[in-house]
Amino acid sequence: MTAIWHPFTQLKGFAPIGRVVRASGAHLHLSDGRVLLDGIASWWVNLHGHSHPALVKAISEQAAAFDQVILADFTHQPAEDLTAGLVKVLPGSLDHVFYSDDGSTSVEVALKMAWQAQGILGETKRHRFVAFEGGYHGDTLGAMSVGARDVFTAPFDNLLREATFLPWDDPEAAEAFFAEHGHEVVAMIVEPLMQGANGMQVGSPDNLRRIFEAAKKAGAFFIADEVATGFGRTGTMWAVEQAGIVPDLLCMSKAITGGTLAMGATACTSELFDLFLGDRKQDGFLHGHSYTGNPICCAAAVASLKLYETEGTLDRIGAIGEIMASYADRFAALPGVADVRRLGAMFAFDLTGGPGGYLDPAGKRVQALCLEQGLYIRPLGNVIYLMPPVCLTDDECHDMMQVLLRSTETALLTRDVSGMSPAT
Repeated sequence: MTAIWHPFTQLKGFAPIGRVVRASGAHLHLSDGRVLLDGIASWWVNLHGHSHPALVKAISEQAAAFDQVILADFTHQPAEDLTAGLVKVLPGSLDHVFYSDDGSTSVEVALKMAWQAQGILGETKRHRFVAFEGGYHGDTLGAMSVGARDVFTAPFDNLLREATFLPWDDPEAAEAFFAEHGHEVVAMIVEPLMQGANGMQVGSPDNLRRIFEAAKKAGAFFIADEVATGFGRTGTMWAVEQAGIVPDLLCMSKAITGGTLAMGATACTSELFDLFLGDRKQDGFLHGHSYTGNPICCAAAVASLKLYETEGTLDRIGAIGEIMASYADRFAALPGVADVRRLGAMFAFDLTGGPGGYLDPAGKRVQALCLEQGLYIRPLGNVIYLMPPVCLTDDECHDMMQVLLRSTETALLTRDVSGMSPAT
């Protein structure tokens, strides 16, 4: 058994797919000579591709200058440049940024800011956080509290704060709830347009806008968790742009450094930021992390933002999405495939005939067949999806889609006689 404690993994009987020795562009190079196309951008983080020269250069130069600075007492150019760059591309009046370590901590920051801000406003009777059924916002206790109660949260249910969960992408349910209980709500948190860990469920911009308006009318803060959807993944820089809304708080991570280093950030409006300005230290937001605003991470993120202009990242996401869309009918025609969906450069579908959900083994056979043909994917139970680096060429994108199509077809043809799970 490996001494490494691998995440989201039952280690009894576990063996890694392989040992990565090098990564370049969209590909992972393994010690046994295999080369795999990284179809999920290593958990959706490697936006521009692995070991992009511009990002490697920025990291190396910053590490040689200085590596870590305590942001509680100092400032530095990389943090200032990154903040200016983010404010330039963030929607509306989101113009202050708090840095943390990853997606979970960016959500923790948002929840704590919203709670404290309501207290500052005198809204002490507000005690609820509201989220969507099936949502995922991270694995720290606060983030889990506003996420779906499932196999991942079950051991910790007694530690979690109570939250209210509304049906996904249902504006009527949200409007009815906020009309009755809105005065009790601190904030609503959503994954705009796409629930990632819940099987890449896709929502409507119009519905999102109505839900936002219901929350704001009730005096609740609105938190957009764009950890997975941000930085162009849905086709626009931020998913909320497609709904024409500006949240009070926006959480980001994953692709912020182009997938090179762990970093989180939470943006807020000036109106919310100003609430924490006071004559006493305790009036401020007394929260932080040792590596808040790490200069090397900031330098990587600054370089990543520049690539949007020099490499036309959003245009490339659109082109990949169009190629994906051209295969949708061929996947939908397969018996055993349902709900083919795409958003930006994300492509997903469900395998039917089994129990469904994250523990459904149906996707494992497709994964194994893809690996044999040089494509790495990581299904979400019976949900098969792609979210590759955007450095893919058109030919590589076609190859990826064809491998997935062949593998899915073969897996469906060879599943066991019960029809409940694919043969191994």
